[in-house]
Amino acid sequence: MKTGLFVGNIAPEEGGGFTYVTELLRALEKAGAASAHEFVICHHAAAAECARMFPGFPALDLDRERSSVLSVRERLFSGLPPVLDRVYREAMRPPAQPSWDERLYARHGIEFLVRLIPWNSMTLNVPFAAVHWDLQHRNNPWFPEVSGAEWDRRERNFSSLLRRAAVIYTGTHQGRREIEQYYQVPAERICVVPFAAPRYALAGTPADAQFVARLGLPRDYLFYPAQFWTHKNHVVVLEACRLVREESGWDLGVVFSGSDKGNAAHVNAYARKLGLEAVTRNLGFVGEADLVQLYKHAYALAFATFCGPDNIPPLEAFGLGCPVIASRVPGAEEQLGDAALLFAPEDERALAARILELRDPAVRLRLIEAGERRARQGSWEDYAAAIISSLDAFSRIRRAW
Repeated sequence: MKTGLFVGNIAPEEGGGFTYVTELLRALEKAGAASAHEFVICHHAAAAECARMFPGFPALDLDRERSSVLSVRERLFSGLPPVLDRVYREAMRPPAQPSWDERLYARHGIEFLVRLIPWNSMTLNVPFAAVHWDLQHRNNPWFPEVSGAEWDRRERNFSSLLRRAAVIYTGTHQGRREIEQYYQVPAERICVVPFAAPRYALAGTPADAQFVARLGLPRDYLFYPAQFWTHKNHVVVLEACRLVREESGWDLGVVFSGSDKGNAAHVNAYARKLGLEAVTRNLGFVGEADLVQLYKHAYALAFATFCGPDNIPPLEAFGLGCPVIASRVPGAEEQLGDAALLFAPEDERALAARILELRDPAVRLRLIEAGERRARQGSWEDYAAAIISSLDAFSRIRRAW
C-alpha cells in the first residue's frame, strides 16, 4: 500500500514534536524496506529540512506542487485572506470537487496517510491514521494558547481528525480514555504505543567538563527544556527555587531552553521579581549537542507542565542519567513509573520539597538507575512496528477500491 507520511510544517524549533517525528521516521526508514508498503514523506515548505534528513524516502512537497492541480478558477482565488478563502471554499467551490491536496495524493498514487503530527489537518477522503499527543484544549481550556478562537479551531480539527481516523496512535491508556471520553471513538480504533527515549539520549555521549563554564551557567541548576507557552508553567520552577534559597540558603539556578511562543518576557520578568535573575538563564532554542550536555550537567530535570502525559523531555533525561522531577498530570505515573519524583504542578512548595529530597544520595542514585531502566524498556522500532502492523491490517480493507 502506498502510504504518505504527513509531517506538515514540522521544524526543529518545535522541540519535542520534531524529536517525535524524526525518531519515528528514522525507525520507519529501517523497518519500511522489509514491509509490503511504499512510503512517501508528505510535507509543506517549512518541513523541507525534515524531509531531507531521510533520503531513503521519496518526498512530496505539497506547497511546491499545489499549483499543478489547481483549476483556473482556483488559481484566480488563491492567496485570499483566510476569511475570504473560507468563504470561497465553503460557498464557491463545487461540492464534488476534491481539495487540492487530495488531488495531489491521487496524482501520486497515495492510498493511505499516516498523519505524524496532530495539526495542519484537513478532512480528507483519503483514509488515514493519526497520532494523538494531547487534548490540552479540553483538559486545560483556560490557557491563552488554547482559548477563544484557538479552542474553536482545535475542536474542529480534533473532532474531525479523531472521529474519522482509521487508527489513532497514542502513548498512554490515559490518552486513549480521553479520546474515548471527548470524541466517542471506539476503543478498537485506538492503538496505545508508548513513546521511547530518543536515539541521542542513549548514545553514551560523555560529559564536556568545560560546558558549564563556556556557557556561563550556574554551578548547580535545574533544567527545563520547554517552549515558552503558558501551560509549560515555567514560573512554578522559579517559585520553588526561591523557596529552596529561603529554606536552605542554597543558590540553586534555573536553565530554560526552548522557542519563545509569547511567554518568555513574562518568565524573565518573574525571575527579576523574585531576585533570581543572576541565577536564571534563558537559552532559547538549542541544538541536540548542547541539549545533551545541559541534561548531563543539571542537578535535575524540573518538568513542570500542566499538560501531558506524552512528553519527550523526561525520556531524554532518563537516558542521559539526569534525575527527573515531573508534574503529576493524569497519566504521568503510567509514562514515568517509579523513575520520577512527582508533584502537583500548581504547588511550588511540593516542588521545592522534591528538589531538596534529591539531595539525599540514595534517592538520587535510585532515580538515575530507575530512569536508565525505563529509557530502555521500549524503542522507536517498536513504535514503527505497530504502525506497519496497522497498515498491514488496513491494506486488506483498502484493496476494496
